[in-house]
Amino acid sequence: MGFIESLNKIGVHIPLSQTQLYQDIENHRSFLEKMGLSSKIKTDFDLFSYEIIYRGLLTKNKIENIYEAFLNQHYDLLDYLNYDEKQKMFNNDIADVLKEAPHFVDSQSQVTIYIPYLEPFVNQRYTHDYQMLLLKQHREYIQNFQVNLQTPIDMYGYHIFRTAFTSLQNVYEDQRHICLYFDPLKTIYIFKKDNHELMNKVIIQDEHAHKDAHLEDVKKIADAIENYQYRDCLEILKDLEYISLKNYKKIIKKYK
Repeated sequence: MGFIESLNKIGVHIPLSQTQLYQDIENHRSFLEKMGLSSKIKTDFDLFSYEIIYRGLLTKNKIENIYEAFLNQHYDLLDYLNYDEKQKMFNNDIADVLKEAPHFVDSQSQVTIYIPYLEPFVNQRYTHDYQMLLLKQHREYIQNFQVNLQTPIDMYGYHIFRTAFTSLQNVYEDQRHICLYFDPLKTIYIFKKDNHELMNKVIIQDEHAHKDAHLEDVKKIADAIENYQYRDCLEILKDLEYISLKNYKKIIKKYK
């Protein structure tokens, strides 16, 4: 049994359904199903893919709700304002939402993406020219747009898993691999850098650990694993109390 397999054998196995992220997504299931997303969350990356869409959906809903409030608040002025004046006022209303919302700049279109399951030009409409979305053809386009778990990746590439749209955190990167960490599952995911193929995943805490994992610690663990410094990795895990002394002794004897 290899080193990673040994860690995974003693590692704490937390069901996806026990994570807060899973619960948040399930609480918004009705909205996701209206978009055509009815598939169940079965794997870790089902969860991460749903998270990207879920976080974009939250921003989209906030912008739409603010526009409804904008109409109600200024209904007596709107007839006296021209198109640009209305848009400038609305842009001011959504500025705080956009400041706090996850986003990234799409390298190809150079558009800032806030809704990663929609195309760049639609994102541009939501954030800079919302009134265009009120036109029938635009409303119908968005309502009929087909979304699946792969849509954000197809549009923006695997880089999207390294943006604020996911809870995954980059803990290691070299010319070969990228390692991303998801704290609720205490797991590091190791990917090939050239094609983003998932090579392995490593659970870094056992069932005896009762402390939060710090990102700098996880980076040290990932670095040790990626550089085949297995004994050093075990020492770190033991010293940080991520694994018990019993489990440490069980594995360390293979690396003396």
